[in-house]
Amino acid sequence: MKKFADTIIRLAVFAIIFVAMQIVAGVVAAVMPHSDDASLQLFVGYTLSMVLTFIAVKLYTSRIKPAPRSVMKSIAGFNPVITLAGVIFVVALSVVLSPLKEVMSVDNSAYNDSVWTLLTVTIIAPIFEEILFRGKLYNILNVSVSPTLSVLLSSLIFGVLHFELAVFVSCIPLGFLFGFVYLRTRSIIAPIILHVCNNALAYALIVLSYNEQSLLELVDSKTNYILIYAVSAVVVLAGLVRFVTFIARYGKRCADVEVAKSATSR
Repeated sequence: MKKFADTIIRLAVFAIIFVAMQIVAGVVAAVMPHSDDASLQLFVGYTLSMVLTFIAVKLYTSRIKPAPRSVMKSIAGFNPVITLAGVIFVVALSVVLSPLKEVMSVDNSAYNDSVWTLLTVTIIAPIFEEILFRGKLYNILNVSVSPTLSVLLSSLIFGVLHFELAVFVSCIPLGFLFGFVYLRTRSIIAPIILHVCNNALAYALIVLSYNEQSLLELVDSKTNYILIYAVSAVVVLAGLVRFVTFIARYGKRCADVEVAKSATSR
């Protein structure tokens, strides 16, 4: 019961820090000299909010006992095979969720073809969000709950804090993908790379106005649409099964190691 309570408290504290830093960054941006370039304001405001959130979360984690593990960083994160497989999953997921996104309103008004928007969406957001959610939050939660539950909860809060229902729906499977590659490669670099690919794909669709058309309109053939959708659904389902089973086995191995360490220290 205590572990459950600790987990809920840590989730709540993280969410409060995240939202509070968005507000602080918004206030700071409001009193700073204004620029006529809205995309530059977005870049500065978002980057500031992420930096403040990172600092606050780092201070918070220093007070948690036992201390959460450090964010894993390794050159193994540059894994072309995992990256390619992840990109295939991202594309397939985009296809599977396309009917849902057609009936849900998503505010893309802030996205344009400015270099500042491009940097914000495809560089700044993936780096900070992966360090915060897959790195910091996952490790905070993993102090009291299993890796599987840690990945699920970090994915849920990742979706909730985007404040868009359509984005929330996609954040769960993406969260398991990012969590899987983080644990599989033992490096935050891998999920950052895949997050960049995901955001770059979404950004390109918005800028090129493809998001205004349905997949059926784009392929211009019902037969091709059904085939593409069916293959994508199989890829997504197989991927999720792989992610969940690996993370569960990873958790079991970690638990066995801890038991072995405890037995040795007696």
